Formats: sequence, structure tokens, C-alpha cells
Amino acid sequence: MQDKNKKINLREKYIDLAKNSLVRVQYSCSGNTTPIEEFNFISYRRASDGDFPEIKTLLAECDLPHSDLSVEKQNLIVAEIDYKIVGCAGLEAYSGKALFRSLAVKPLYRNMQIALTLTEKILEMGQDKGISEFFLLTTTAGSYFEKLGWNIIERSKVPDIIRSTTEFSSICPSSAICMLYEL
Repeated sequence: MQDKNKKINLREKYIDLAKNSLVRVQYSCSGNTTPIEEFNFISYRRASDGDFPEIKTLLAECDLPHSDLSVEKQNLIVAEIDYKIVGCAGLEAYSGKALFRSLAVKPLYRNMQIALTLTEKILEMGQDKGISEFFLLTTTAGSYFEKLGWNIIERSKVPDIIRSTTEFSSICPSSAICMLYEL
């Protein structure tokens, strides 16, 4: 009986440590099936001008376009753990329409709903800005966005103002899937 209590006590200590430190990340990303539900150690905020170098590094690490990223055009939200940016997402707003872009999460921190939370926060930001339609291009995440309610559309159906963005006109390949989300 004492061995069982000792195991339970060690497990409780480990869970407490995991809830309050980055051990939690290793615990949840290691394939462990024991849930630790609350990821309250992740914070989300609007990106500041000084965040752009770190955001560009993250986007490069995730093989996403970043050459046209600028403080003037994008509205970005970042996810942080221990004051380090581990995820980001953004929008470019154009007359009630927006280009959703730059959704990235560092590989170690995936499967923690960071991408979902960032997406929700960008959609909320868009709603606050009067955005009614979001468009995106993707070469790898089409099925992810479909699960969130985005619809595949033909590139030719995208409004000219969105098609004229650098991402649409020159950065993303013509083979990229075009998607629409309506608020």
C-alpha cells in the first residue's frame, strides 16, 4: 500500500510541476496520453514592432512566406511561453475583407491548440475591424482549415484587393489552395 501511495504522490508532484513549467510541454508533446487539460502557461498578445524579427525567424523555421511581412500591413497576434514567441498568426485588412496569413507554431509546441487559439483570436480581431470575409492560401494546411469551417474557392473568385496582395500575386505558388471564411 505504501508503494502505491508513493507512486500517486510522485505522480501528483509531477503533474503539479508540469502545470507550472515547460516540463508540461515535454510531457504533453512526448505522446503521453494522460491529459493535462489547462494550458494556462501560454499567453497571447498583439505583436509589437520589436517582435517582427522573431516572428520572421519563426515563419522561416515553418517554411512560410515572410519576405513581405511588415509592421505597416499586418496585424499579428503571438503566443508566448516564458516570454518566447512560439506561435503567430496575422491578418491584412482591406475594406471589409482580410487576408489571413502567417499561422505558425514551433514544432515542439504543436498539438496544444495554439494554432486554433491564434486562429480564433485573429477572427475576433477581424470582426472588431468590421471584416466579413477572410481569404487564405495554403499548400499544406487545407484539411486543417476545412475542419475549422473554411471553404475552398477558386482563386479567380477572390476580390481584386486581396488578389493584389504580394502573397497572392507573387509569393504563394499558383498550386496553393485558396480558402474563404465568412463571419
